[in-house]
Order: sequence, then structure tokens, then C-alpha cells
Amino acid sequence: MSKPSRRLRALGTLAALAALTGLAAGCEKTSEPTAGGPTSAAASPTVDVAANSQTVCKAATEVVKTGFVGMADDAIAQIDKPVSKAEEDRLIRGHYTTIVTGLRAQAPQAADPTVRTAFETLATAIEQRLADKKPVEVDEPALKQPIEALDTACGN
Repeated sequence: MSKPSRRLRALGTLAALAALTGLAAGCEKTSEPTAGGPTSAAASPTVDVAANSQTVCKAATEVVKTGFVGMADDAIAQIDKPVSKAEEDRLIRGHYTTIVTGLRAQAPQAADPTVRTAFETLATAIEQRLADKKPVEVDEPALKQPIEALDTACGN
């Protein structure tokens, strides 16, 4: 497969991943704590879980969207001005690292354990991808399920 064809396929994958992160939708989680008490140690009777989820989901979705859009922008730029495989790998790893950092920063802020788990699961899946010694490929089906779980937890 030629390099432009591979990049165009990667762009299609990035578009699909970005769509999964709810680019057009905000996080509108409406769950409330159960009658038995707070939903987690972080939640308290005074925490509005729905408002908290909306806030942390918005921040996490923005960081995921920014990372994938950055990868797409890099891929588009490389159509006209190709870079080495090492540079391409460095750029992708940088975007993935930014996503992981943002998700890890938001996870402890989430009062809803489902939201927190979704953030942590996606961050872990990306970290596993980064730990791979092979060059990072954008076309990564292993990220689809964790991204879908994040969307579901955030009400997208």
C-alpha cells in the first residue's frame, strides 16, 4: 500500500475515533447517586453527580478530541511533506501521551465511578499501545471499545 493511501486510511480511522468521542455532543450524564448513599468515596451527599459528570466528561472529551484531531492534522500535513517513520511515531506518541495525561487528570475528579472507570480504561488501553515496541499505528481497533465506553459513560 502506498504511503498516501495508508495516510488516507489512517485519516478515516481518526475520523471514526473522533466521532466516537462525541465531537458534536456534550456530556450530559443524568444519573444520580443511589438511594443507599454516595456512589463512591469521592462522592458526598452535596456532590451533584450529574453536574460533576458533565464537567469532567466535557474536559476528557476535549482532550481526547484534541489528541485525535492533532493526529489527523499531522497525517494531512504529511501528505504534502512526508516525515520519517521515527518522526511520525514521535508525533503519534506525543498525542497519545497528551490524551493519557488528560484522562488521568480527570479520572479522580469524577464522582461517578462509571465515568472514572471509563477514563481509566481508555488511558490504560492507550498506555498499553504506547508500551508496544513497534511503531505506533493510528489504525488501532483495540481503542474502539474503550472509546465507546467513555461515550456511553458520558451520555453520548
